[in-house]
Amino acid sequence: MSAPKPDVPRPGLTRVALAALVTGILGAGPAAAGQAAAPAPASPPPAPTWQASLSHVARLESWRFFEPPPTGGDPDYAFLGHRLRLELRGRWRRVQTTLAAQHVGFVGLPDRASNPGPFGTGALYFDQGGRHGNQQQLYLRYANVRFPDLVRGFDLQVGRMAYASGAEAPSGVPKVEAVKRQRLDARLVGEFEWAIVQRGYDGVRADLTRPSWRATGIALMPTQGGFARVAGPTITDVFVGGVTASALGSANAPRRTQVQGFSLYYADRRPVTQRPDNTGRTAGKADIGITTIGGTLIGAYPAGAGEVDVFGWTAWQAGDWYGQDHRAYAVAAETGYQWSRAAWRPWVRAGLFRASGDESATDDAHGTFFPLLPTVRRYSQTTAYSTMNLNDVFVSVQARPRSTLGLRLDVHRLDLSSAADLWYIGSGATLDSGAVFGYAGRRSNGRTRLGTSVEGSADFAITSRLSVNGFLGWIKGGPVVTGTFRGDRLWFGYVESVISFATR
Repeated sequence: MSAPKPDVPRPGLTRVALAALVTGILGAGPAAAGQAAAPAPASPPPAPTWQASLSHVARLESWRFFEPPPTGGDPDYAFLGHRLRLELRGRWRRVQTTLAAQHVGFVGLPDRASNPGPFGTGALYFDQGGRHGNQQQLYLRYANVRFPDLVRGFDLQVGRMAYASGAEAPSGVPKVEAVKRQRLDARLVGEFEWAIVQRGYDGVRADLTRPSWRATGIALMPTQGGFARVAGPTITDVFVGGVTASALGSANAPRRTQVQGFSLYYADRRPVTQRPDNTGRTAGKADIGITTIGGTLIGAYPAGAGEVDVFGWTAWQAGDWYGQDHRAYAVAAETGYQWSRAAWRPWVRAGLFRASGDESATDDAHGTFFPLLPTVRRYSQTTAYSTMNLNDVFVSVQARPRSTLGLRLDVHRLDLSSAADLWYIGSGATLDSGAVFGYAGRRSNGRTRLGTSVEGSADFAITSRLSVNGFLGWIKGGPVVTGTFRGDRLWFGYVESVISFATR
């Protein structure tokens, strides 16, 4: 293996640079532009409008993980988590601002739910939360300023913000947006929104919109979150930047086919000792610089008594992985049909996903697809595997018996792409230092058959402000699982309530 490459300076976003950018924008005017003529009289600007919202999520999770060896931990447990968010939004003619504070807390986190590796989300909250069964914290979730139409068609956002890759440009077609929410949003960069703690991004976002297309550029650093013991601080040693270009339709004629192209650069220099690959080595610090390029096609078209949808996505990676030459890829192909005029409006979808794995632990190349900073639970509802070194073939059935009730059932056949690589879990960086990278792997035991998962969920809107959601997932493990665990069955379920209020 070649020696690790020296650190290369990477783009950064300092507080001074951000302050200068905001000051320059707010201070720009006719005098700054060298215009001597006095501006024409103008009507007084509209009074600012403010909107406040409050939301609360309470979730009871129950795990029965694969039965570990006799020397392992306890795989059976339940715990309660909650998330309370207060958000303020201000809107003026040329400026918009968002401020949000968030409080999270847990009761009954398990203290023995690991070995080998963590047994589900409760173990991760406990280990990364300072090893406390009952914990809580209050932190800044959002604090950003947006300048809409700063120049014709150009919007700028600065500060701590939300961001999900793939969601930059709404198509105006409901079915296209439904497919995007379930199968594209946050595949590579997301807020980890299902986790109680979540993550945000500090930096700059710019959008340039024209009648037929939109381009979005980002330069961001993630915050600690996900399962972190202290949420909110910026992870300054992780940087993600890139551009996404999307085709648009008009309000009168939305395009039923949306095409996107994207390029993302990810750099990680955190002082973390865990190295998530098949070499078995630790590291003094992360040493990663990866460029990901790819494209997406989503379409929805009337057909017979309903609507057919198609989805295609691919990503190719090149760069440096701890001094190794990194080359990897991922691809997804899916289709579906919804009977839009039938009772319950059933929607059936099927597809496949492949993320490359590494073929050798001893050469100078790294071939495991690295999904950056995703919201992985959109693509792994049991959270027992990540979108790395994976072949996933699935069928999904969704129905809505009532306008307030939604049902969903998914079945997945899961295999590793390479028996020489690991069975990975995780959703990207959650801590700025220490022994936790954000992805981890268990041995494949020289096999590729991971298992079969069955996942069922229901969401019920009791009122416009209160909903209740439930989930039950089951996995029958294959030789990859039974080579490490005594048992081959995993159960995971939860019930949660969501309450929200907003001023008008």
